[in-house]
Amino acid sequence: MSRFAKLLGLIALGALAIRWAYAIHIRDYLVQGDAMTFHLVGQRIADGLGFTEHVPPGGPTAEHPPGLFVFWAILDKIGANGYLTHRMALGLVGVGTVVLIGLLARRIGGDRLGLVAAALAAVYPMLWTAEGSLMSEGLYGFFLVASLLAAMRVRERPSWGRSAALGALIGLAALTRGEGLALIVLLAVPVAVASRPSWRERAAVWGVTLAALVAVLAPWTIFNLTRFDEPVLISTNSNGVFIGANCEDTYYGDLIGAWRFQCYTEREPGEDEAEFFLRQREIGLEYAFDHADRWPVVVLARLGRLLDVYRFDQSVFFNSAEGRPAEWAARAIRVYWVVGLLAIVGAVLLARRRAFGLVVLLAPIAMVVLVAIVTYGGTRFRYGAEPSLVVLAAVTLLAAGERVAAAWRARAVSRAGRPRPARAASPPAPPRRA
Repeated sequence: MSRFAKLLGLIALGALAIRWAYAIHIRDYLVQGDAMTFHLVGQRIADGLGFTEHVPPGGPTAEHPPGLFVFWAILDKIGANGYLTHRMALGLVGVGTVVLIGLLARRIGGDRLGLVAAALAAVYPMLWTAEGSLMSEGLYGFFLVASLLAAMRVRERPSWGRSAALGALIGLAALTRGEGLALIVLLAVPVAVASRPSWRERAAVWGVTLAALVAVLAPWTIFNLTRFDEPVLISTNSNGVFIGANCEDTYYGDLIGAWRFQCYTEREPGEDEAEFFLRQREIGLEYAFDHADRWPVVVLARLGRLLDVYRFDQSVFFNSAEGRPAEWAARAIRVYWVVGLLAIVGAVLLARRRAFGLVVLLAPIAMVVLVAIVTYGGTRFRYGAEPSLVVLAAVTLLAAGERVAAAWRARAVSRAGRPRPARAASPPAPPRRA
């Protein structure tokens, strides 16, 4: 094993220790909301009931993408169906994400950057508190970073196989969190443009990536066409999110820029899940266009919530309702502020070097910003950008470390080359007394 591999392995062990210690520490924390939905639907799949609602009327469901449901169902099938076991399983997936972050940073800036980024990812609480929340982010992060690494491989040596791998990984990310689908444009298009000299070749590279994405999504989408009257590409909740983000409570008052479950209307008799969420989208969009004059203020609040610089108290509360204890959520946000500032400096440094890796790292950041503008802002929605922030912050830390090391070396050389002053003659010793 190379020195890099050995050190990365040690970092991975440290990351696992942190994640499992955190899982044990919060083992009794209340599971509710989306986390409970993932858990119960996963159990129903393992019990042979398929993708069905865990609440009445118990019809077919595609409320969330299927990735985490399937992951929980597999664990439940082998008897690992407790909350602690699930947290430890996602912690193990998170260790894989840490390793991938190290490999991604290595391709961008060499071994040292890879190790610094992996070490930062291992201790960064925004990653392991998300993995412990029993939400889809823990699994999503793995496929997201794998997609970024695949994009770097396509850029370095384009091939049909590598292009197809990129599309497949974007598809798997989208089947875990729906907004990952945006990477087919924000990530795959710049990679195709940078990897080939002619537009025809660029279109071919992107076409292969798109075809692989469609092949991964097709089974789930076709399955949904057989269950619902309305088409469902990835999830029904992608429609329902609009009503909670576009209503009086989230356009005016304390919850501006956020999302509110109470804005949903009642489900009508005979209405399946897809029809219900489609109707919620229509109501939400109608409200949004009727109040277009509020968009500048609302979007600004959404971005403030996405960046956790607006209503810190509410951010902590929302995180505590989504599986992250309030004290840990507050600590994680404060650490994120530091990492975010370091990431800005790192982006400037990579821009000066004209490193293509910056384009790859900015794709998920652009994705989460667009999602917040269109829907609403929150800590969870920023998760897709966290690996990029870690790598960019590592660029800053490594540059600062190298500058300090260079200054110490220069000082040492200066001292070594400076002539030493001659020692003064010692005074004669006094005569001894008889």
